[in-house]
Amino acid sequence: METQLTSEVTIETLPALRVACYRVISPTPENDGLAFMEAWVARQNIPGVRKFGFDCEVTEEQGKAGLRGYEQWFTVPKNVTAPEGVTIREFPGGLYAVMTLYRPFEAPFERIPGGWQKLMAWVEASDTCQGIEYQWLEELVPGKEGNDLKLYLPVKMK
Repeated sequence: METQLTSEVTIETLPALRVACYRVISPTPENDGLAFMEAWVARQNIPGVRKFGFDCEVTEEQGKAGLRGYEQWFTVPKNVTAPEGVTIREFPGGLYAVMTLYRPFEAPFERIPGGWQKLMAWVEASDTCQGIEYQWLEELVPGKEGNDLKLYLPVKMK
């Protein structure tokens, strides 16, 4: 029996969020940004943080040097102020097609792009929704075997 690598696709409304944003350009920006933000959140003793992120552009020169960009968004309460290098934003939320990738970090450079392709194909074939230009997101969530990754593709109903 083949192990299931993705959930079914659901349509979900992501509520408005107040997020602390930290962008990293490095060979391992997801890990570098996550380590920085998790340490900051721990020092601030902020409970119940949701961890979002997305790829961000790098220059051609940075890409040739093996660098990639990733921006982390951690949810924070209103009383939190950001340290240097971190920006606080109010994200208005929105409607998303959502799919969870199980154990994506066992083969991240295959499973994560493959998951995005599967989710995009589902939206393109959908009779009920269509993709829109808006912020794509990835959310790091606890799984049965390490962390899973929820993919959020923005949509509107037809």
